[in-house]
Amino acid sequence: MISPTESALLHLTPPPSSASSIVRSACAATHEEALTSPFAKSVFRATKDSNGVRVGVAFPEASADGVSSEEDLLALGVAALHAFAQVNWTGPSLPLSPLALFDQVEGGLTAEDLNEAAIDSLAYCGEPVYHLAHATVFLALALQIFGLVPSPFAAPSLASTSSFTAPSGHSWALESVKIWRLRAGIVWIKVLDEPVPLPAYVPTDAAALRNALSTSSPDRPLLSMSLSILASLLSRSSPHSSAQKEASNLARDAAKEDGLEWMLTGRMGKRTKWQIDEKTQLVVLARDRSVQGDKGKGKATDEAEGETSEGADKGRVPDRLDLNDDTLLERTAFTISDTPATAESSATLSAIDPSDQPTISPFSQSILLALALATLPHPTSLMNLSADVLSTSQVSAFVARVLGDPKNWSVHSMALLLRCRAEAARTRTVERGVLQMQALVDQLKDGSPTEISAISSAVKKEDMAEARDRLEQFHALALPPAWELERELATRYLSLGISKSALEIFQRLEMWEEAARCYVSLERPDRAIEVIRDLLEGGREESELVMDARKGGNVFRGGDKRAAKLWCTLGELEVDSKHYEKAWIVSNKTSSRAQRSLGATYWAAGDWDKARIALRLALAINPLFPRTWFVLGCCEMRSEDWVGAQEAFGRCVALEDDDAESWSNLASCHLRRGEAEGDSDATEDPDFEGAVDSTGVVNAAAPIENDADAVVKLPFSRKRAAFHCLKQAIKHSYETWRIWVNYMIVAVDVGEMSEACRALGRIVDMRGDKQGEAAVDLEVLERLVDAVTRDQSDPDDPASSASPYVDPNVGRGLAPRVERLITTTIYPRVSASPRVFLAHARLLIWQGDYAGALDAHLKAYRAGVASDATVEHDRAKFLDAALHVEEVVGMLENLGPKDGKDGQPIAKDWKFQARSLVRTFLGRTKNAFEDEYAYERLQELAKELK
Repeated sequence: MISPTESALLHLTPPPSSASSIVRSACAATHEEALTSPFAKSVFRATKDSNGVRVGVAFPEASADGVSSEEDLLALGVAALHAFAQVNWTGPSLPLSPLALFDQVEGGLTAEDLNEAAIDSLAYCGEPVYHLAHATVFLALALQIFGLVPSPFAAPSLASTSSFTAPSGHSWALESVKIWRLRAGIVWIKVLDEPVPLPAYVPTDAAALRNALSTSSPDRPLLSMSLSILASLLSRSSPHSSAQKEASNLARDAAKEDGLEWMLTGRMGKRTKWQIDEKTQLVVLARDRSVQGDKGKGKATDEAEGETSEGADKGRVPDRLDLNDDTLLERTAFTISDTPATAESSATLSAIDPSDQPTISPFSQSILLALALATLPHPTSLMNLSADVLSTSQVSAFVARVLGDPKNWSVHSMALLLRCRAEAARTRTVERGVLQMQALVDQLKDGSPTEISAISSAVKKEDMAEARDRLEQFHALALPPAWELERELATRYLSLGISKSALEIFQRLEMWEEAARCYVSLERPDRAIEVIRDLLEGGREESELVMDARKGGNVFRGGDKRAAKLWCTLGELEVDSKHYEKAWIVSNKTSSRAQRSLGATYWAAGDWDKARIALRLALAINPLFPRTWFVLGCCEMRSEDWVGAQEAFGRCVALEDDDAESWSNLASCHLRRGEAEGDSDATEDPDFEGAVDSTGVVNAAAPIENDADAVVKLPFSRKRAAFHCLKQAIKHSYETWRIWVNYMIVAVDVGEMSEACRALGRIVDMRGDKQGEAAVDLEVLERLVDAVTRDQSDPDDPASSASPYVDPNVGRGLAPRVERLITTTIYPRVSASPRVFLAHARLLIWQGDYAGALDAHLKAYRAGVASDATVEHDRAKFLDAALHVEEVVGMLENLGPKDGKDGQPIAKDWKFQARSLVRTFLGRTKNAFEDEYAYERLQELAKELK
């Protein structure tokens, strides 16, 4: 399916001897030879006329040797893509000017002309490419070759109506182009200001190819990792999204396909210099099938090889700064096991010495770095690893495993970057984290991507990693481009209060929005406004590289997307919605941010209709913003458009499935639609669990299998959907009592009495100590008891107990839950509620505990009638109390003579108790109600009890 030549291009390994020189150059990452070859000159085109600069690919006509020609064209695309990555990501410097790719053009072309035209052509879904990206022509040519962007020079027969629905340009016969199309698309997303979904055919075709590849194919784990990285990028705005879960699953699959065995476990060891007692430390044990027998750069190997060998490897990877702390060790000192290893135990992963682990391949190390985030207990944003102590410790264990075995420049850089992020919140490590990130930024500048730094000038050429080594694992890592790394460094400076240094970086990178935030943090919002206005009005020159050529009066030439972002920033600073409208116009109605900001403004002003229109326009351009979907759903609810609200909240939970408020609102939409349209809906089957459909309904593992089940469940379709939505809501907002109340009520409506019982117990736990009886929903409690007692089967009958299935929502399946609810949850907090005692009495009678039932009735009387002074002067209360007295006397008469568990009557003196109870009540109410018929009836009852 994938030829050896294609596989060599994917792995950057030497191709077969029959491969062309272009393919060999692309595999060796010597881009100059491939991109300036005669074949490349015949393919790459650039023109400059009155309409501007056009850069593109003129696809060659089919030749007799079509496969060879396609391989050369594929190699050109690979070389162009890697040239762009080398310039903007990995280095070293690339001695190739984009002008060298094209023949002379009338009127002359400059590198700035080419770069500007490429940047303008790569804006996607309203998101611009970073304007200071270097050699963007390489990326534009690669995207055109792989069919992601239409070429202005493509023949009419090869032109595609839209690159959003199908690849444009050349019709490929090579299957590996689907992988390269995915890889190029990922690079494209990384250089945009905000991530946007790729055309649907890109991940779809790649996933289909992955399924078609054999599990033993060496190309399958590469594809799995690329799909995982794509999912991670799309989840960047919401780390709890379903895309993040997909990324985690694909990373695990890649480990299996690559034969990587790994284990996150604990080993005894010491973390500090003065630690006496050993504690359990997190460690990652790993080995792969390629080099399982070798030892890595562990403690024993380091001592054997000496410092010379270690220094030779160290020069090929970025410098790793030492901690130099007076307390923390540089690396965890694990305890060496004294138990001799046997042949059987040595074969297990747990037998590996954590201080001397087998070496693994660079690709396996890349998978470990992906797994560092995939195995977190809760999804965590790449930029906020330090937000959770457990996540930080877990990521550090994976990173330590990779850093202990330096193999590849890019993999080592990514590991150091993850360590910097994990160390950002600890006082003992934050300094090393910032300095290490600064060292990474400087290391990237060893002649490229942007300029030669002081550090790079001191690095010898023979000590630098070659371009092929740096690019070998590039597509298996989530490495940020050079400017994003510097942005992150400036953000770290800002978090530490080093605002001036952060401002200098943002100004040099011309990230004016972040620079404005720096001014605001320095309490100079006026200065921020002045800078933005100067840029928009042409009074301030940006970079001598591009922006002086982009200004013409008050308009950015070719920079309308960036101008729109500046107008939005100005709107935020001056709190003026007119600037957002201007941004929408300037961007030619492609700025999603402008409409998001307008929608938020209209929402705050209470103009729901305008907010709906603006938010829908924004989401049509870029739908990867869960908060925008949430606000749209709220607007739809305000307008009572329940269908639209259901769609909005469904998209919101699909992007961010831990949003309890969205789940709760989605449940409300289902209930409202049930009221308006009728609850039965045969077109939807929400009685699923485990997945979320387009409406946000939680689906179960398997559909309804027979018509009998369908007849039972269809009348509750809307309420059942609401029940499942609220079930998700309480999972992610366990401490919100209002959601528990809604969940309890809906659970009762759909017959999920066991869940209603759990919800009532949770509500009482949260509110009972402060609110007492008010925290108990007495109607729900009585319905729970009704659900138990309406089951007429004897709970002690052996025949019924032997039934294989016990319904947890009725009878003996529900009784233990309700009993625990009353005795262990409600009674300790509510001890004076007659209705609680009466409900418990009914439950005890059904269970056959007559003594307990009689005691509960007496407690209900004491808590109600006996302690209520209003029965002595309020006629209505008196009449109710008189009936209650008769009920208690009836219970004493019926239950008192029964034998208890000890064989003795439950209440031998039941007549005396009943007579005393009636006489006491008559004495309390004689003065006010002696002439009432109920009073006379109680007098007769007292006489009968003598």
